[in-house]
Amino acid sequence: MIPISVCIIAKNEEVNIERCLSSLAPYGFEIVVVDTGSTDRTKEIAAKYTDHIFDFEWTDNFSEARNYSLRMASNNWIFMMDCDEWIDSIDIEEMNYFRKKMPEYAGSITRKNITGDPGDTSSTNIYNDRTERLFSRKHYYYTGAIHEQLTPKHGGEFKTLLLNTFIGHTGYFLTPQEQAQKAKRNLKLLFDQMVASPGDPYVYFQIGKSFQAIDDFQKAIPFYEKTLSFDLDPSLAYVTMAMVAYGNCLLYTGQAQKALGIYQSVYDSFTHSADFVFVMGRIYMENQMYEEALDEFQKATTFEFSNTAGTNSYQAYHQIGRILNMAGEKEMAIKYFELCGDFPPALEELQILKEAPEGI
Repeated sequence: MIPISVCIIAKNEEVNIERCLSSLAPYGFEIVVVDTGSTDRTKEIAAKYTDHIFDFEWTDNFSEARNYSLRMASNNWIFMMDCDEWIDSIDIEEMNYFRKKMPEYAGSITRKNITGDPGDTSSTNIYNDRTERLFSRKHYYYTGAIHEQLTPKHGGEFKTLLLNTFIGHTGYFLTPQEQAQKAKRNLKLLFDQMVASPGDPYVYFQIGKSFQAIDDFQKAIPFYEKTLSFDLDPSLAYVTMAMVAYGNCLLYTGQAQKALGIYQSVYDSFTHSADFVFVMGRIYMENQMYEEALDEFQKATTFEFSNTAGTNSYQAYHQIGRILNMAGEKEMAIKYFELCGDFPPALEELQILKEAPEGI
C-alpha cells in the first residue's frame, strides 16, 4: 500500500461519493472518510471502498473537519479530496518521489471545474485552477471556516510544486436553486469569518466569488474592490483570479469605461495571465478600441495555460473573428471562427457568414 492517506469530508454525498472513491480505488491509497452528519447512503457507499469511516459533529467550520481527518489518517502524507471530485489522471511515481525528496513542500494539482445548470447545457462552463492537495501533516494544516486554506505549521514558508496530477470537479454544476442554497450557506460562514478576520483579503475575495456565482455582479464588485485594496502580490493565484473576476463583473454591469482606467493602470502586473489579457481585450472591445482589443486577444492565444477554458484559444479566436468581421475582413473572420472548433457562438456566426450573399 502506498503510504499516502486520501482524506475526504462528507455529508449527504450519495450522488457523488461513489464516483470519487471508485476513481481512487486502483491506486492503493488508504482512504479516510469523515462524515459530518449524513442522513442518506453516504456512509454505506463509502464502506464499499474503506473501513476508515469516522463521524465528526459539524461545527460550521470546514478546517476543523479537515484537520480531524488528518488526525484519523494512518500516514503522515495526505492527499485531500472532496466528494464532488474525481481522479482524471495521476502520476504515482512522481508522488512517491515528491514525498521522499521534498517533505516540506505542498504538491499542487490541476483541477478542471465544470460549472453551470445541469438542465441547460448552454450554460456549461469549464475553468481550471491549481490547488495544493498533497502534503505532510507534520508541516501543514488547515485554517479558515470556509474555503479553507492549507497553512504551514509554526509560521514556516509555504513551498509548493505543481504535480502531474489532474482531477475533475462538479461542485458548482448545480441548478439555480441549488446554487442559491449553496451561496446562502457559504455567505453566512464567510461573513462570520470576515467579522473574525477583517484584515484577510482572501475572505473578501471568496465573498465576491459567492455573489458572482449567483450572478449578483453588483454585490460582488465591492468585495473584489476590497480584496484588491490590500497591498497584494500579483503573482498569487487568487489575486489574479480576483482581478479577472472584478473585470468581468464591471463588464456585466455596464462599467466598461471604469474598467478601462483601472486595468490600464495595473496591466504590467498581470500580463502573466491569459485570463487577464483576455479580459483586457474585452474591455478594449467594449470601449470600441478594436485595434488594442485585437492585440490582446492575439496575445492571449500565445499562453499555454488559462484558468477559464478557451481564453487562450477558441474564446480568443472567436473575439478576433468578430473584430475582423466588423472590419469587413470576411474571409479572415471565417478562418478564425473555424479555429474555434465546436464553440457554439462561433458556429452560429460562421453559418451566417457562409450563407450571406457575396458582397454583404
